[in-house]
Amino acid sequence: MAVRIEYLLVIVFIILLVGIFGFNPISKEAVTANGQKEVEFEFFSADNIKEDNSGREIRASKAVKYQQYIDFYDVNVSDELGHVLFSKKAIYKDNTIYMSQNVKLSRADGLDFYSKSLNYVTKDKIVTTNEPFLLEFNKSVIRGRKLKLEINSDTISAYNVDASIWFVE
Repeated sequence: MAVRIEYLLVIVFIILLVGIFGFNPISKEAVTANGQKEVEFEFFSADNIKEDNSGREIRASKAVKYQQYIDFYDVNVSDELGHVLFSKKAIYKDNTIYMSQNVKLSRADGLDFYSKSLNYVTKDKIVTTNEPFLLEFNKSVIRGRKLKLEINSDTISAYNVDASIWFVE
């Protein structure tokens, strides 16, 4: 039994079409599909510098921009007053930064704040958390829950406070 040349040409033509259009018989279905992702950055850095050379800085190992918000990973946010926020994960949406996973706030005067999560309203410069927190300042340690820090007025309020306060001369 002989193979006709026309059949062989049809088979070669089909193989050629499959190769051109990229049909992959072992491809897998997508696990999730989110058409909102716009752009993704590695080693992200953004500065908002004012005329007097002060401003805010945001640094992250990874940033993913979606239509309504931005995801940051290993984020570091600092402002012109010397406040520095660290977190493993953060979401920026509607002028608020929602931070989670190993959050730390440090000030230039030595105040350090630790919590599992916090929210930072950038416009009003208000830091809030509903999680248990630890606040250290000049050897003083304050533990509590549900803290609110107004950065512009240096006002702190909290609930369930347990403190060991040392006055430094």
